[in-house]
Amino acid sequence: MRRFFQLTIPMWFVRTFMILILLCVAGGLGVTIYGVNSLSQDLPSLESLQSIDSPVKTIIFAANGDTLREFYTENRTLVPLNRIPKRLKEAVISVEDRRFHSHYGIDLRRLVGVVWYNIVRGDRHGASTLTQQLARNLFLTPEKRIKRKLKEMILAVQIEQIYTKDEILAMYLNEIYLGKGAYGVQAASHTFFGKNVWDLTDAEATMMAGMIQLPERYSPFKHLDRAYKRRATVLETMIAAGHLTRAEAQTIGSTEVHPKTKDSEDLVSEGFAGYFVEEVRKVLENEYGATQLYKEGLKVYTTLVPRYQTWMEEALETHLRTEETAREYEMTRAMYDSLAVVGETPETMDYLQGAALLQDVRTGALLGMVGGRSFKDYKWNLATQSLRQPGSIFKPFIYLTALQQGYTSCSILMDTPFVLDTGVSLWRPKNFSGRFRGPMTLRFALTRSVNTPTAKLYLDYGLAPVLENIGKLGFTTELPRVPALFLGSGEVTLREVVAAYSTFANHGVYTDQHLITRVERSDGEILFEVRIKQRDALDPAEAYMMTNLLRTTILEGTARGASWRGFKKTGSGKTGTTNQSTNAWFCGFTPSYCAGVWVGFDKALPMGRGATGSRMALPIWAKFMGQISDEKGEEPFIRPPGIVDETVCLRTGMLATTGCDSTANEVFLPQTYPQDFCDVHGGQLHNFQGVDKDFETLDESESEF
Repeated sequence: MRRFFQLTIPMWFVRTFMILILLCVAGGLGVTIYGVNSLSQDLPSLESLQSIDSPVKTIIFAANGDTLREFYTENRTLVPLNRIPKRLKEAVISVEDRRFHSHYGIDLRRLVGVVWYNIVRGDRHGASTLTQQLARNLFLTPEKRIKRKLKEMILAVQIEQIYTKDEILAMYLNEIYLGKGAYGVQAASHTFFGKNVWDLTDAEATMMAGMIQLPERYSPFKHLDRAYKRRATVLETMIAAGHLTRAEAQTIGSTEVHPKTKDSEDLVSEGFAGYFVEEVRKVLENEYGATQLYKEGLKVYTTLVPRYQTWMEEALETHLRTEETAREYEMTRAMYDSLAVVGETPETMDYLQGAALLQDVRTGALLGMVGGRSFKDYKWNLATQSLRQPGSIFKPFIYLTALQQGYTSCSILMDTPFVLDTGVSLWRPKNFSGRFRGPMTLRFALTRSVNTPTAKLYLDYGLAPVLENIGKLGFTTELPRVPALFLGSGEVTLREVVAAYSTFANHGVYTDQHLITRVERSDGEILFEVRIKQRDALDPAEAYMMTNLLRTTILEGTARGASWRGFKKTGSGKTGTTNQSTNAWFCGFTPSYCAGVWVGFDKALPMGRGATGSRMALPIWAKFMGQISDEKGEEPFIRPPGIVDETVCLRTGMLATTGCDSTANEVFLPQTYPQDFCDVHGGQLHNFQGVDKDFETLDESESEF
């Protein structure tokens, strides 16, 4: 018979044991709570988690919608989840976090499995869910430490409590880094495949999903073979997850992918229109601040027309290279570039420079801007920032004033020597040719750019009305109050010159220039839309008279070479050259567009013999404006009411008679045409209305003072 012994346990021992168990549980819970609280102290607050915003890039668009440039700390463009292909979402979830839709931020089942593989089998596997990866990318460092991992888990749980699964997936796909500076699937899609993410094929989308794990290792640019192998792994996980059949996976897996090549890259990577973009960037940073520009993101729509910009850049570079070769300068751009290649870049940029600016005369939109030959070499914008002596490019403002003072296009001016005591020194204006030709009409003096008759106008009406006119025409640069201003002393910018000449083309209406038409936040909110700002600066008849006079410059004056340089449509303009050929200019316009060109060195150094505006600047203008005007088609200058036509004697400026041997049909402002017939050449008092006999064409003259 077996005896059973009953063990009697005292109640005090049971109570003590239970208390110890409760203390252990409470202690463990306390330690856990303390640990969580401790780790949470330097984590983002719940309030900040409720408004997660990733840095977004600013995109600068050309007038035709092309991307000109992007500014960012991280190359990212946000897209809504419904624009991301279904295959890409399925592929990412399959390969990165198969139970994404069922866990609460931490996948305990996967975590246990990973711990087992890492400890028992020595394999290295990751257990981070999509939410954990998002938390790490947004708020933590990539360092592999237990403390960081615990913080990542805490944040993941908090994010799951605040956001829906779709919101988390959208943030993840817009946040993840995919290599080559691309953050988010939209930026990566453009970077690697040259298209929007919603246009990706299944083959491209599944390859992109495979890149997430190790972007550099699986980059289709560097290691396309590895990218294909990784895609095969992604397709297997999609089959296992039930997103693909074996047949569908085989079809996708056999499809070739063609990453974007350099030839197919858009303008953003080419440094295209660098000076224009920099002007836009400065405006944006000044108006909206660096944070908005580089992190919060803007969509900026500009006035630049890419094909016009291309024509301008090509025309300027081609002509200046030709001149450099012909003149055998000590330093050329080609020499500079070759030295840069071998790491011997000169300390100063001494090769020949140039600038060009194109404006829509009615709207003030700047359609093209060349601030120098290389934005990489030289950041100073010669079109907007550089002050240069204008020389004869300034003469139209002197002759505009003369017309307002009662002169006419056929007024006789004297090209003879004279000396003016300025009170400081003696001023002796001379002509570029070194000769004096005696009497000539105002039209001839302007279009041939003869100096002495221009300078003598100072004796008649002085500086005050000229300064008033240039103020109306938008010049803000301080100019010297000296007689030499009549021949283009002082300094102005190319941008000011183009704006003023545009007023002649725009019937006397001055229009403020602008580069930006609209600015939006990344969410589409409109921050700015341009309003065309105009004001009456000149009487339309006065503007037409200047247009008519400057048309003669292109037809038979100092710019007559424009036609065989490529410009064959209706246009007006003026050349300009300063002392010792340190500056060469041409500014001209059609009824729609006005463009100016400047050529010279960074420092005011002579360009050499014959380096006039006609030779150095006009060919550039004629080339690109010829292309632009050919595309636009022939346009006439519109003649306002009140302009009077009369046939005049070019030797006296009076109404022509049958005895006058040099006549022309001239135009006049109302009430300013000649009232008397020529009393020198005899003949009948008859006005040969409509006769347009060319008068003698003399050699080109340019400004020197």
